[in-house]
Amino acid sequence: MNAKLSARVLIALSMIYGITVGVLAMLGVGGTAMTTFIIVGAIVVGGLWAIRGMLAGRG
Repeated sequence: MNAKLSARVLIALSMIYGITVGVLAMLGVGGTAMTTFIIVGAIVVGGLWAIRGMLAGRG
């Protein structure tokens, strides 16, 4: 996977995650399930961005 494709995939994944959190909030899903989803999702998406940043060259 080249750098441009991985960036596009991660941007799409981040957008889908954000939309999902927004929809769940609008539907009133709350409590422990929502908190767990937000924490796990943020760790996964953030971790993928960090890995991409470490593996992608600066040039």
